Amino acid sequence: MDIAGDRSWERRMRRILNLGLFDGAKRAYSLRRLDLQELSDVKFFHPTAQEAAAHGKVLPTLTPAKACELDRKRRTRNTRDLATATPMINPPESELLLRPPQVSYSIRSPRAVHFLPTFTESKVVLADWGNRMLRADIIDGCCYVDTLPGLHGFKHSPLSISVPPAKLHRLDGQDTGDLYIIDSVLHPNKAEVRPQFEALVWRGFTTSIVSDRFWHCDILPLPPWITHHRNAFVYGHALVGDTICFSISSYGSECEEGTYCFHTATREWSKAGDWLMPFYGKADYVPELGLWFGISSEGNLPCAADISGVIKGEEPPPDKIRIWVHDDMPAEWQPSLLSKPRITSLGSGRFMVVDFLDAMVFNKDCNEMCVDKRFALFTGMEVAYSNGKVKNNSRNGAIKDNGNESGNENGDRVKNSRDGAIKDNGNESGNGEVKNSRNGAIKDNDHTSGGNENGGKGKGVVRGLRMIKHKSARYMLNNQQCLQEVL
Repeated sequence: MDIAGDRSWERRMRRILNLGLFDGAKRAYSLRRLDLQELSDVKFFHPTAQEAAAHGKVLPTLTPAKACELDRKRRTRNTRDLATATPMINPPESELLLRPPQVSYSIRSPRAVHFLPTFTESKVVLADWGNRMLRADIIDGCCYVDTLPGLHGFKHSPLSISVPPAKLHRLDGQDTGDLYIIDSVLHPNKAEVRPQFEALVWRGFTTSIVSDRFWHCDILPLPPWITHHRNAFVYGHALVGDTICFSISSYGSECEEGTYCFHTATREWSKAGDWLMPFYGKADYVPELGLWFGISSEGNLPCAADISGVIKGEEPPPDKIRIWVHDDMPAEWQPSLLSKPRITSLGSGRFMVVDFLDAMVFNKDCNEMCVDKRFALFTGMEVAYSNGKVKNNSRNGAIKDNGNESGNENGDRVKNSRDGAIKDNGNESGNGEVKNSRNGAIKDNDHTSGGNENGGKGKGVVRGLRMIKHKSARYMLNNQQCLQEVL
């Protein structure tokens, strides 16, 4: 794939989030679409730079070592005001309802159907435990369902990587691109009898441009370095050019960790090294910044890293990793033990971070805190470089940030100043305050101990990179509902 070619598809702004829910009372799965631009009562981003400067917040950063030691206990003041001020999202109508198959009377799991993302936000692939696959395509309020080739083997917890469509895909109107599916829970020593890595690809029988093409499901091998292990777990994965990188921990007579690269063009594996990438789950490439964004493997926090060297066997050094503390929530909002946070790129340096939380109340009968309500907290965030270029759609002004990087968990609050500049001199020791200006510029004097290099001068640089928190809203769930995926 020519990664230096036409990238106009990467610059589009995303407006739809696909939500995959399971309703235990109805024992049915539903696909819903959250339109970020048509929500009347909820806006996740401030419309102007002045409002972002007045009400936004620059999140403090942590090193990977500090994120591992992070105490997730809430310390926020005025939590009651924050909880009441956070609006609730009106749940969208279901676009598709699907009942799970009865694969076996011995299998009773709410995750019998999985929602898999594609390259196009209007299309979602659904896979069930019977190895059947469907593709839902929502156009103008109508949901069209296509059947796809079935998987060759059962996937307990599938992960999917969507590769951008090639010229032949677009020529045939197949804008979803190929889909690579791997089970996150692997049994490598059974790979010969149980396919665990497969690809849904669009091709014909010949290379002729006039040949008939259709979807094929191909069985792919696992990394040869882990095939002697009994169990393995895929911690993180990312697409780097036309190569899919996987971080895998293997368990057997001895435990091994490693990052392995699958080259989609040749379908061959290479080993990057005996280390893991800094992400848990999927990391998405953001072309405007030349970085990959996801959830950190330590602390479950928003994370950015330059992993372009992984395919050459280079482990991302700590100075190319940035983790942001996103913990300024009421003390009674505690992270769910059942679901990890999600982060989705919306384009132009904007992101949607989804935290799964439990609202706790004190139960006098048992004399302890108990779960009262469950919900997903959607938060709009935006990144800015220290040299002033803002990746946003604000009407005026650029965001600048001169960050001093020594790391602290206390966030820098935005305050007003006479000249209107948002300034963060914050040595990340928690004392730096963000100040607001009339022209909406956010400044940050980057006095890092490692020198005065400006991160915003080129892509793939994390120094001086700041995450700015905009607005949040709650998606409430009842006791029988589970928000499985945000795609």
